[in-house]
Amino acid sequence: MESRGTYQFPFSRYPAVRIALLLIAGILWHSYFQTKLFETVAIFVVILSLLILVEWYGHKRISQQWTFVANLFFMVLIVCFGVMRIAIHATKEVPAIVRLLQVSDWEEVRIKGKIVSISQTTAGKIRWDLQVEETTFGQVVSTYSYKARILAENADQKATLGDEVNLMGTNIPVSGKRNPLSFDYRKYLASQGIHTQIRLDRLLNITPNTNDKWTWLWWREQALELVEQNFSLKTADIAKALLIGYKQDLDSDSKKAFARAGLSHIMAVSGLHVGFIVAPFWIIIPWFWRRKYGKYLGLGFLICLLFLYAGITGFSASVMRASVMAGFLTYGKLFHKVHDSINLTAAAAIVLLIINPADLFNIGFQLSFSAVLIILLVLPMIQSKLPYALRIRWYGKPLMVAIVSLVVQFGLYPLQVYYFGEISLVSPLANALFIPLLGVVVPLSLVAVIAAAFLPVVGYVLNLPSLFFLSTMVEFVQQAATREWAWTTAYLHSYWLFGLWLFLILSIASSKIPALRWKLMNGSLGIACTMLILSLLQQSQPATLRVTYFDVGQGDAALVETPSGKTVLVDAGVWSPGYNSGWSVILPHLTAAGIERLDAVILSHPHADHIGGILELIGQVPIGVIYHSGFSYDSNLYTSSIEKAEEHDIPFRSVSAGDTLGIDPALLMLVLGPDGAIHSDDPNEHSVVLNIIYGESEFLFTGDAGEAQEHRLLGAYKNLLDTDVLKVGHHGSRTSSGTAFLESVTPELSIVSLAERNKFRHPHPEAVDRLGKSGTELLFTSRDKAVILESDGEEIRRVYWE
Repeated sequence: MESRGTYQFPFSRYPAVRIALLLIAGILWHSYFQTKLFETVAIFVVILSLLILVEWYGHKRISQQWTFVANLFFMVLIVCFGVMRIAIHATKEVPAIVRLLQVSDWEEVRIKGKIVSISQTTAGKIRWDLQVEETTFGQVVSTYSYKARILAENADQKATLGDEVNLMGTNIPVSGKRNPLSFDYRKYLASQGIHTQIRLDRLLNITPNTNDKWTWLWWREQALELVEQNFSLKTADIAKALLIGYKQDLDSDSKKAFARAGLSHIMAVSGLHVGFIVAPFWIIIPWFWRRKYGKYLGLGFLICLLFLYAGITGFSASVMRASVMAGFLTYGKLFHKVHDSINLTAAAAIVLLIINPADLFNIGFQLSFSAVLIILLVLPMIQSKLPYALRIRWYGKPLMVAIVSLVVQFGLYPLQVYYFGEISLVSPLANALFIPLLGVVVPLSLVAVIAAAFLPVVGYVLNLPSLFFLSTMVEFVQQAATREWAWTTAYLHSYWLFGLWLFLILSIASSKIPALRWKLMNGSLGIACTMLILSLLQQSQPATLRVTYFDVGQGDAALVETPSGKTVLVDAGVWSPGYNSGWSVILPHLTAAGIERLDAVILSHPHADHIGGILELIGQVPIGVIYHSGFSYDSNLYTSSIEKAEEHDIPFRSVSAGDTLGIDPALLMLVLGPDGAIHSDDPNEHSVVLNIIYGESEFLFTGDAGEAQEHRLLGAYKNLLDTDVLKVGHHGSRTSSGTAFLESVTPELSIVSLAERNKFRHPHPEAVDRLGKSGTELLFTSRDKAVILESDGEEIRRVYWE
């Protein structure tokens, strides 16, 4: 960076950087404006024709103006190419059989195909990605090839990569984005080329992959078997991730533990691993120089070697970036070409984006390239400030590793917060302890695994140090993940933070170029001022009440954000083995929305479809108080909730009719039930009924109140029940929403929270008919997804989030 003595960026030294930025601009343009492919191709052809004319005419009349016009057309052409490339990628035709399955949910289908990926859900259930070769659906038989996700928890045989399977299954609809800030599973699968999801009902037969040695799957499976044979049960899964990038066997708790310890990056095969592959070859480069065609043979050999390793590791973004950069570096070394690491990184990005432009939106791509660029830009400035004597000491390498970890963690802060909502505080220490040793362990393990294929005893002996190292590291990670001081939650309050961080990083990188540094610092200050002004403007807006009725399937959960900034959760969604609404819906929403605390949680009654996520929430997010109906109920989930609340010193208070909740002085929160007058063993009839009044707006929450509870409410509060928004009781069952009750409530809008397919067959036609006759507008979370309402105290409006 010392040679950059001007504030004008020398694009001529970094042609790949300029092209990469323009290509990215084109990809982003199409993503936001959805330009049609025909229009893009037409514009591309016109711009290309104009560029050729300008170059031809300008060649005869060389001038600054013609050069400027030619450069302008060239840049526009690159942008158009980016738009065209992502448009072509996005318009890949879905096979007819897949389109048929997409409109035939819950139907039986028979498929044959090859397993190309094996993974497990957060609940530990097995799933396969299948390259389908034959589909039988009713009378239709198709041999068109496509990828399908198989929910294989019912498989009675263990499968491996490359196995041929023949199965009967049920076509399960792929769920899209059901809540405003939730993960879009359908979009994610589509990015993997998967549009169909099938639940395995019966495995007809499975044929092991023993003969097809000309596929990556066979070689990858052989590598996985070698690793599994040479590592202990405790270390085999992490060894697969470390050496081959195979993380499918790691459960969600292990992945979270490594993330909180700041070591999740070691499970992504990257430059560290590729460096070990290239290093021996790099030493013998002079030998290739002395041969007639040695340069070409050497480059070809290395490309094949890198391609083989990338194939075995699954062609991940990090290993592809490192492999492409290694290829460029080797080309420069062999052919005596001058290279620049920043330019090479940009060139690698260009290659990968041309191959698959959708990689730009892949978290692995973003983290990999961002980390490398941050190191290349910032680390030289920091190194120049450290005394040379300090760097050559025995502790110099661990110190530099810790510094690199801090630099990367600082640089990636916005991305980490945006995607994960957590930051590791112990990361510098963990990296300083383990990364230097990985430089020995990884190549030693690779040699040991290869040796074990021929001489098992030799492989075992060579692998003993690696076994000890990995066992120690796993123990450290497990201990660190359980310490509250090892990590912290963080929230992205404004997307402007990305721009601010970019300017700050560039300011540090340009510390030896005063003119550029001051410009960048001024830019940082400008963005910071913009963020402050926008925050002040937002605070000056009229106070509003915001209620989000989540789509949690066959259950209830609603988030109330009060005018004074308080947050109240009314019910906590569903629970089932391996699943709960806390981690799947509510926590992701709170993290993405920047909500750091729940001032109160109201559990209407102790059924699992209303308290399902509370165990997950306790301990993950601070909770001021938990209100409940006071009904005694014997269930493990409810009892565990009470015990865990006590462990975290969260008050667990019962409420009854006549109570008011003083959470926000701008609101009146009236508890209308239960009151003990109903003598029933049914927890539904003892539901907490809550009426929230903000100015002229009223919201009524009825839990799972049935006929008895509604009758009592009519007798006690008939003149107070008139409301604007009704959360319909008991998911629209026949025993709720009686005619007399609806005549008193007279809601303008009624929201029914339920799953599209449920064993209770809710909503009941009679309940829907009564609601329809009352004149209310009906919304179903099964059909309309999550519903967001806002009130300024006078009018209620629906916020459309899709």
